[in-house]
Amino acid sequence: MNLIVQQFMNGVAIFFIGYMVLYTTYLFLSVLFGAIRLYDKDRMMRLNNELKHDYYLPVSVIMPAYNEEITIVDSVKSLLNLDYKLYEIIIVDDGSADETTDELLRAFRFHQTDRPIQRKLRTKAIDAVYEAKINGIKIMLIRKENGGKGDALNVGINASRYPYFVTLDADSLLQKNALEKIIQPVLADESVIAVGGMVRIAQCVKMTDGEVLDYHMPWQPIIGMQVVEYDRSFLASRILLDQFSGNLIISGAFGLFRKDVVLSTGGYRTDTIGEDMELVMRLHTFMLNNNRPYKVKYHPEAICWSQAPVGKRYYETKTPLVFRLIPVAHLLPRNVYPVYQKAGGLCVLYVSLGV
Repeated sequence: MNLIVQQFMNGVAIFFIGYMVLYTTYLFLSVLFGAIRLYDKDRMMRLNNELKHDYYLPVSVIMPAYNEEITIVDSVKSLLNLDYKLYEIIIVDDGSADETTDELLRAFRFHQTDRPIQRKLRTKAIDAVYEAKINGIKIMLIRKENGGKGDALNVGINASRYPYFVTLDADSLLQKNALEKIIQPVLADESVIAVGGMVRIAQCVKMTDGEVLDYHMPWQPIIGMQVVEYDRSFLASRILLDQFSGNLIISGAFGLFRKDVVLSTGGYRTDTIGEDMELVMRLHTFMLNNNRPYKVKYHPEAICWSQAPVGKRYYETKTPLVFRLIPVAHLLPRNVYPVYQKAGGLCVLYVSLGV
């Protein structure tokens, strides 16, 4: 009996040692590759060899909000200072129990409208619609019954006027050039259907009108660990996976999507925890199963600053691995592996285990 237990423990030790060796090797290669790519990009900018244009694709910025009365006004004000010429802002209050809508009505000159919203995607009922126009930018505020983040995003998609939309968390701040940067892959290649932006921790930065004035590492250990993990993932792993359209997650905090493709896949699901990853997985499988050329890109210079959870909220937001695997398990056996082959299987496995 003791021999069996010893052999089992030896096997477990060999497995974890092998896993750590492979994982560490991958991390080293991804960091090295990411550094090389960022260096090349910086050199191109210094040589003024980056594509410049006066053409702007119209973009709808969708911001779902739930109990965000403290940050919602500042978040919307930051969107009004973006260095982009053609966009609209859609705020969807998902049945907040606080004064999220009231704060917005007090801060901006909204007027209630009866304009109907076409229900291309099925959603919870809409209670009220308000509109305003500030500095030439149209802002729409929609208050609806509570249905979760995915349902709020679907309402925003239904209300949007433009062929591309950006999703943004209500506690996030965009840098002034973020929209201009995140649309560049689409301008360079019309087959791009989704673009992920870089998400960084907002507690570390001081910003004014979309410009970074100061950056520092936080003293709180939990926030500091999240800063290191965010930067490792967004500055290394995602740059490497981007080379073969292998990114299976576009963060819900900041991402751009082509609306017609998202509508074709049925929009966001409301019965899953990771609606952002689940949607990207369905976009991949939809395009591959229909033999349509496409790319899912990542742009590390399109930067969004998002609040990191602290204290009790930090532990509540750390989704267990089994829940992270739910959307993967739903798609992997039937749809993903046959079309992704070996590379796709590795991408799914790596992302599921904690990229």
